[in-house]
Amino acid sequence: MKRLWPGWLLCVLTAGLLAYMFYVKAPDISGLVGGMKIPDQLPLGYDMDGARALFMAFVSDHAISLGKNRPSASEAYVLLHAGYDLVFPPMLTASLGFLAFAALYRLRQPIQTPRMAAIGFGLVLALAFTYLACDFIENSVADAMFGPKALELAFNEQFVFVLQVLTRGKFASAGLALGLIAALWVWRWTNTLKADPPLTEA
Repeated sequence: MKRLWPGWLLCVLTAGLLAYMFYVKAPDISGLVGGMKIPDQLPLGYDMDGARALFMAFVSDHAISLGKNRPSASEAYVLLHAGYDLVFPPMLTASLGFLAFAALYRLRQPIQTPRMAAIGFGLVLALAFTYLACDFIENSVADAMFGPKALELAFNEQFVFVLQVLTRGKFASAGLALGLIAALWVWRWTNTLKADPPLTEA
C-alpha cells in the first residue's frame, strides 16, 4: 500500500475540502439568506416553492448588500462555484476511482481480478464521471437561477426541475459509487482472510 500514498493523500485533501465547504463556506452563504440551505447541500434538491423562496431570499440579500457595500450571498454563491466547487468535483471523481482501484490492488499476489470485481470497478468509474457531469452542470444551472444577473429578472420556473434532477443525480451517483467501493473492500478483506488463514498451534 506504500506505493498508493499519493492516492490516499488525494482522498484526505478531498475530505478536507468537502468539510471546509460544508461547514464554513456554505453556512456563510446560508446565513445571508435567512438560514436557507443552498442547493448543493440538499440531496433531494428544492421543489418549486422552495426554489422560489430561495430566489426571493437571494434578491432580498442582494438589495441589502448594495446599501451596505458588501458582497451579496448571490455573488458569494457564484464565487464558490468558480473556486472551491470548481476544484472539488474532479478531486472527488479521482478519489472515488482511486478507492476502487486500491481495493483491487495486490502487489504481493498478482492474481487475475474476478469478473464481478472488475465489473464493480467499471461501474464505480462510470458513476464517478456521472457525478462529475451532474455537479458541473448543476453549478451552471444554479448560477443561471441565483446569480447576480439572474436576480434582475423574473424567477425562472423552467430551471427548477432541471436543477432538482441534477442535484439528485449528483448525490445518487456519488452514493452508489461509495456503496460499490465498500463492497469491493469487503470482497478484498474476505479474500485476504481466505488466502492467509490464521496460524494454529501444532
